[in-house]
Amino acid sequence: MAKTETAEAEKVLGSLISVFRDHGFEGASLTRFTESSGLIKASLYHRFPRGKEQMALAALTEVDRIFATHVLAPIDSKEDPLRRLKLVTERLNEFYEGGTQACLLETLSSAGTPPSVRTHVKNTLDFWIAKFMKLSRDGGIPAKEARVRAEGAVAAIEGALVISRAQENNKEFKRSLESLPTRLLNR
Repeated sequence: MAKTETAEAEKVLGSLISVFRDHGFEGASLTRFTESSGLIKASLYHRFPRGKEQMALAALTEVDRIFATHVLAPIDSKEDPLRRLKLVTERLNEFYEGGTQACLLETLSSAGTPPSVRTHVKNTLDFWIAKFMKLSRDGGIPAKEARVRAEGAVAAIEGALVISRAQENNKEFKRSLESLPTRLLNR
């Protein structure tokens, strides 16, 4: 893919992510997608012939890519687990803009979202949990406890994002990130 095509594709995916973050599946409309992306309806349907469901899956796939290659990537390094977690925490803060951005997983898991999209959300959460579990295990936490800790860490982040959005205050998100060393590594 040429650089201009790649840049345009990234812009479109960014627009889809933004619309779904702000409005969820039910609230996302073709009008919102065209306004956000700058594309006309025909161009959107050309790129996504299966419509909104395909757009949601593409948005989730892009977020998966960002998390696998950037946000959670430090977990797979050989550095000290606490250093890896510090990098992940910085990247989570960056991705969610300090807790001011809604989580796509939350907005695409509500009633009315097609089963294929909800399954993708579940698989993405399973990936996040597996990554945090690996980090805990690398920090010396036994497997069963690492799983519980990883689930709790993801729940804390997701819950904090909901609270931050509802209260228009990112303090809870910041606290959730600050709690990750204790939650995942006993530190």
